[in-house]
Amino acid sequence: LYDVLHDIEYRKKWDTNVIETFDIGRLTANSDVGYYAWRCPKPLKNRDVVTLRSWLPMGSDYIIMNYSVKHPVSLAGHQESFSIQTGYLIEGTGTKSCTITYLAQVDPKG
Repeated sequence: LYDVLHDIEYRKKWDTNVIETFDIGRLTANSDVGYYAWRCPKPLKNRDVVTLRSWLPMGSDYIIMNYSVKHPVSLAGHQESFSIQTGYLIEGTGTKSCTITYLAQVDPKG
């Protein structure tokens, strides 16, 4: 599950709302800055966000957290949103099972 959530190329296959996602730059071994744009239902404008994302594997558990940062990249026609704090906690519960907790504090700006 961690690999699925963490792989931006694979996300384009399973996330039907994604318009575009790409890495802007790697900061450390466990953090990067990335861009994500997604489709919103009509009449809302599509949204995008640039985030600083950090992750930490802890044995059979994983954390992925992000928050918005300023960056000039944006695709035309999208409303910039703001991630106050968003993330996943993946807790291993067995050799082939886990639980996931998703936290999203987002200002969609509109």
